[in-house]
Amino acid sequence: MSKYARTSPYHPIQIPLGFVLWSFWFVAMYGGHAVACEINPPDPTLGPWNWLNGTLGLLTLVTLAILVLQARRFWKLSRMTDELNERQIFVTKITSGLHLIAALATLYVGIPLLQLPPCI
Repeated sequence: MSKYARTSPYHPIQIPLGFVLWSFWFVAMYGGHAVACEINPPDPTLGPWNWLNGTLGLLTLVTLAILVLQARRFWKLSRMTDELNERQIFVTKITSGLHLIAALATLYVGIPLLQLPPCI
């Protein structure tokens, strides 16, 4: 049993949380896109600059910001080597890296919002 609370940055539950957030974003983005295209599709003549891509782009930016800030937070925590044991350093470094990878995946999947019109 871990001596850290699950909300502690040193608890191993922190490791997959970046990808959990990414998966929620992914489902919300593509599910929201499908529902919006079925109920109220934007005008195709507007190209990628419409309300749907704007909303999904904003969701993408918020998710990206959260993931990058969390990656930075965990990286800073991992640099306090005098105060941490090996396990804590491992958890914070791995968590930081995985949050950064999730942020890059968010950016990679979100970039087409700038180029492609939805619902076509």
